[in-house]
Parts: sequence; structure tokens; C-alpha cells
Amino acid sequence: MVQNSSRRPEAPIAGLLQTFAASLLALLLGLAVILLATDGGHAFTTEALRRGQVARTPQQLPDFSLRDRADQPAMLRQLLASDGRVQIVDFVYTRCQTVCSVLGSVYQRLQQQVLERGLQDKIGLLTISFDPVNDDAAALRDYAARLRMDPAAWQIVTLASVGDRRRLLDAFGIMVVPAPLGEFEHNAALHIIDPAGRLVRIVDYEAINQVIDIALATPR
Repeated sequence: MVQNSSRRPEAPIAGLLQTFAASLLALLLGLAVILLATDGGHAFTTEALRRGQVARTPQQLPDFSLRDRADQPAMLRQLLASDGRVQIVDFVYTRCQTVCSVLGSVYQRLQQQVLERGLQDKIGLLTISFDPVNDDAAALRDYAARLRMDPAAWQIVTLASVGDRRRLLDAFGIMVVPAPLGEFEHNAALHIIDPAGRLVRIVDYEAINQVIDIALATPR
């Protein structure tokens, strides 16, 4: 007697469907994790993610002790509030011959635009050294002279204490790695800070026109 075998494939098909369903669920969960970790798919690096977060929600910065090129002390928040301008901030160490040199050229162009457009009462340029061990007042003055800083538009300060370096860099999202001969490798960007001491935007250092427009649109 011949058995009817028309129903035998059901077990393998059911197994394939279960495997497909499990794989689909794993894929969807993976996509959900990626979307959550990358701000809905808009950011695929930690820096891009941070930039998006800052643009949506400006971040109040912690206060820091600084010293200027005349070796006078200042607190970051007091400096920003008393100045009253929106500041475009970068981070350097004055002995740097790599990315800091590029930033110096960018800031020279920014200074030129600020002065030519008469924006020095609205926008300030602020360079902060994260290397107070080597960047004393004399080093700041030499750097300022070398880059032809106009104090009406551009000023430079350094941290008062090397102990604050990690906290400062973390607050702005700057990554610094020690390099040979006492130098550093670090990333670079333009940081827009309002007079209340809030970090409101982080912009690529090549986006000179964009950063000026953003600074002008930032409430003072």
C-alpha cells in the first residue's frame, strides 16, 4: 500500500520559517541599536553624534581658571560674560607644527573676515592652549605675534593648571594623545560659545563662512 507523502515537507518548511523569523528579528534589533547609537542614522562617528546633540541642546560648560598673554588670571565664564560677544573657540598648543598650524591659518582668515565686515563687536575669536606647562605668558605672546593677532578680534589664553586639562577637553569633545618629543596628536574643530558660557555648535574648521553665519545667528 502506497503512503500519501504530500504532507511530509511541512516540517522542513516550518523550520525554515522559524529560522527566517528569528533572523529577521535579529536584523531589526540590530538596526534599532544602530539607529539609537547613531542618532537615527544621522551620525556614524562619536564626534558627529556629539555635534548633533550640541546643535539640538546647547551645553553649559564648566568653569575653568585661565591665564592670558599678560599672565593675568581669568575665569572662563567671567571672561565670556564680560566680553559679551559670541566666541569662536579653538584648542592648540603653541609648539604644534601640524593641525595647530592649519587652525592658525583658519583663524587668520576668520580674523580678516571679522575685521573687514566690522563684526568685532559681535564675534570674538578665542584660542585656548591645553598645554600650560609649556605655554606660559611669553609663549602666548610669541604665538600671538607670529600669527599677527589683532586683540580687537582675537585673543589667546592658556589653562592655569594642567590638572584641568582632561576636564576641559572632555567638555569640548577634544581628544588628545601624547606623541613623541612631548608633543600631542589631537582633533580640531570650531566651537561656538555664547556669552552665558554655553557650547551651542561645533563646526568643521574648514567651514569659515558657515561658522561666522552661525555665530551671527547665536543670541548674545
